[in-house]
Amino acid sequence: MTSLEESVGEKPLQIPKELWLLVDHLYKHACDQKDLFQTPGSQKEVQQIIDCLDTSILKLIPGSNHSIAETLLIFLEALPEPVISYELYQRCLDYSHDHRLCQQVISHLPQYHRNVFWYLIAFLRELLRHSETNNITANMLANLFSSLLLRPPPNLKAKQTQNHRRAVQFLLGFLLGGDKN
Repeated sequence: MTSLEESVGEKPLQIPKELWLLVDHLYKHACDQKDLFQTPGSQKEVQQIIDCLDTSILKLIPGSNHSIAETLLIFLEALPEPVISYELYQRCLDYSHDHRLCQQVISHLPQYHRNVFWYLIAFLRELLRHSETNNITANMLANLFSSLLLRPPPNLKAKQTQNHRRAVQFLLGFLLGGDKN
């Protein structure tokens, strides 16, 4: 199995170290974990993981795979601006029916955001390759991660539920669609 970094590009990506530590651990130890992102982690373990990420660089993250997965979700939700910038939110929804246009929108992300996006997509695609053992589907991942990666600007929060379907469709295009451009 190649490393996750190799699957997203030839050189290491610049991404937050916390994100890299969480995803790298899950990639190495949890691709076959049944019901990953569907079974809640232990709140005590999640807090320990957060404390460790805040205070040191770890070789091994403490806690179960479910707790590490939950910490990843918390990390993404806590970002001050989502992975897909607020300014591109509406275009992503408008273009959700056309994967080619969606890829063009992603190309307009700042490099740092684009690195994080493609790193997460590569990880989620790897989880889907193990769907027979981990019980993960593209629809489940798209439903869960679309609201974390593609959040509406604060002034549009009231419309979030009506746009959720298009946000899921947007992310599904990347999970099931072609390779990174």
